[in-house]
Amino acid sequence: MRKNKALSVADQTYESRYSAYRKERKDEQKPENARRTVVRFFLLIRPHAFAMAVVVLMAMATTVCNVIAPQYMGDVIDIIQKRLEERVATGAAFDFSATYQKLIMLAVLYGLSSLFSFVQEFVSAGVSQRLVCTLREQLNGKLSRLPLSYFDRQTKGQVISKMINDIQNVSSSVQSSILTVMTSAIQVVGSFIMLMSTRSYWMVLVAVGLAPVSGLLSYRVSRISKKWFRRYWDIMGDMNGHIEEMYAGHTIVRIFGHEDASIAEFADITQRLGHTSFVAHMISGLLNPALTLIKNINYVSLCILGGYLYVNAKSGAGIGGLGSITKFLTYSGNFSQPIINLSTIINNIQSSLASAERVFNLLDEPEEAPDCTDNEPEGTAKGLVEFQHVAFRYKEEIPLIDDLSLTAKPGSVTAIVGPTGAGKTTIVNLLMRFYDVNAGRILLDGTDITTMSRDALRANFGMVLQDTWLFQGTIKENIRYGNAEATDEQIEAAAKAAHIYDYIMSLPKGFDTELTEDAANISQGQRQLITIARAIVANPAVLILDEATSSVDTKTEQQIQNAMNTLMAGRTSFVIAHRLSTIKNADNILVMKKGAIVEQGTHEALLAADGFYALLYNSQYTDGIPPED
Repeated sequence: MRKNKALSVADQTYESRYSAYRKERKDEQKPENARRTVVRFFLLIRPHAFAMAVVVLMAMATTVCNVIAPQYMGDVIDIIQKRLEERVATGAAFDFSATYQKLIMLAVLYGLSSLFSFVQEFVSAGVSQRLVCTLREQLNGKLSRLPLSYFDRQTKGQVISKMINDIQNVSSSVQSSILTVMTSAIQVVGSFIMLMSTRSYWMVLVAVGLAPVSGLLSYRVSRISKKWFRRYWDIMGDMNGHIEEMYAGHTIVRIFGHEDASIAEFADITQRLGHTSFVAHMISGLLNPALTLIKNINYVSLCILGGYLYVNAKSGAGIGGLGSITKFLTYSGNFSQPIINLSTIINNIQSSLASAERVFNLLDEPEEAPDCTDNEPEGTAKGLVEFQHVAFRYKEEIPLIDDLSLTAKPGSVTAIVGPTGAGKTTIVNLLMRFYDVNAGRILLDGTDITTMSRDALRANFGMVLQDTWLFQGTIKENIRYGNAEATDEQIEAAAKAAHIYDYIMSLPKGFDTELTEDAANISQGQRQLITIARAIVANPAVLILDEATSSVDTKTEQQIQNAMNTLMAGRTSFVIAHRLSTIKNADNILVMKKGAIVEQGTHEALLAADGFYALLYNSQYTDGIPPED
C-alpha cells in the first residue's frame, strides 16, 4: 500500500521534476564531437594493432569467401538449367556430375568462412577484455590523481557508473559493434565490385541507387539517438548514486520515516530513466524497419527488372541465365544487408559513444598540480608548522579564509574551535594539501609544503576523522593500514593505547575478527577507537584529530583523552573539537570565526578575556546558542 502511494506521488511530480532536470543538465546533455570520440577510441585500440590487423584480415578472408561463393552457386543453377533444357529437348537422363566440383567448392568456401569468423570473434574478444583492463587501470589511476574538489562535485553513483557500466558498454562495442562495422564495410566493397563485374549496369544502378538514402537516414537518426543515449547514462549514474546513498543510510531513512520519500525519488529516477531509454531506443529502432522497407523495395525492383531483361535476352538487353540473376540478387543482398546490420547495432554504437565520452571526460578532468620534489624531507619531521598570511576560498565568490597566520611549535597541542563554517576543517585540508592555498604559505619545519611531494608530506601526518572509515577485512589489517610494516606487537600496543585492546581480545577471533562492509558488525564508538589505533601505529610527527571523540560515550571519551595525552606528548597536534571540554589542556586554542582567528590563547586565558571563546564555552552549559556575527 505504501509503495503504491509513493508511486502516485512520483507520478504527480514527474513532469515538473523532469523539466527541471532537463533544464539543469542542458549543457551536459549536448552531444559531444562524435568524430573526436571515435578518433580517440581508435587511438586507445592502437596498442592492440596487431590483433586488430588479424581481425581485419579474418574479416576480409570471410568476405572473400562469401563473395566468391555466389559465383559457384550461380554456376550450379546455370548447369541445372542447361540440363533441364537438354532433357526437355532430347529426353536425356539428368546428369548431376558437372555440379559436384562446384558443390565441393561451395562447401569449402562456407567452411573456411565459418573458420575465419571464429578466429575473428576469438581475437576480438581478447582485445575487448584487454581494453577493459586498460581503461579501468587508467580510470583508477586517474581517480588517485584527481583533486578532492572533483569528488566534492560528483556523486559516488556517477563515478561508479563510469567505472563499471560505461566501461563495460564500451567493451561490448569493441567485441560486437566495431567488428560488425568492419565486416560490413568490407562486404559492401566486395559486393559492389562483384556487382560491377556483371556489366548489367541498369541492375547495378537499381541495386545501389537507394544506398545514399539509407546512409543519410542512418546519419540523421544516429545524431538524435546519441544525445538521448548520453542522457540515459547520466541518469543511470544518478540512479546508482541514489541506491548507494539509500543503502548506506538505510537506518537513518527508517528512523525518520522517509521510506515513502525515498521510494518516490527512486520511482522518479526510474521513470526518467525509462522515458529516456524508451525515446532513445524508439528513435534508433525506427531505422531498422525503414531500411528493411527500402531493401524490400530494392529487391522487388531488381526481380522485376531482372525478369524483364531475362525475357528480352534475345534482343540483346538480357542479363544472362537464371544463375546470373541469382548471383546478382545474392550480391545485391550482400550489398544492402550490411546497411541493415548497421541499423540493428546503431543503438549499441550510439550508446557506446555516449559511454566513451563520459569515460574520456573523466580522463580529461584537471589533475592535482604536479608534485615538486625540490625539498623532500629527510627522516621524520620535527613538527614545526607555520601558516603565513594564508588565503583560501573553495569558490571565488564566497570568502572563507583571509590572511591567516599561526605557528604550532614542535610537541605542542593546538586546538581549533569555532562555529560551523568557520574554516576549522579547511585548515586540515590545506595542511594535508587536499587543497592548495590561494595565497600565502604553509611551512613544515621551515619548508614550504608545496616544494615537497604530497606523499612525503602526508607521511609525517596521522589523522583521525569524525567519519570513520574501515574496510572489509580483519581488525589487524585495518589497524596495520596506518603502517604496512607494523609488527603484531606494535598493533597490540596501539590497540592498548586506544583502549580497544580488551574489547578486541573479548572477540572469539581477537585481532583476526573479520569486519563486514563499513564495519557494521561493531559499534560506532568501537570503529572510532580502531581508527585511533590505526593513527597511533603510524607514529606520525604531526597528529590531526577532527572531532575524534564525537561518536563515543562519556566514559570512552575520558579513556581516549587519557590515551591522547600520552600519544600527543612530543608530537605536534591539531585538535578540532566542538566539545570544548576536551581541549582544556591545549597549549594554544585558536578561536575561528568566518575564516579568521579572532582569539587565541590557553583555556584559562580565553575564559578570563570573556570574549567569543567564553561565549562558545558557556553556551554548552546553557540553553543559549552563540551567534556567528
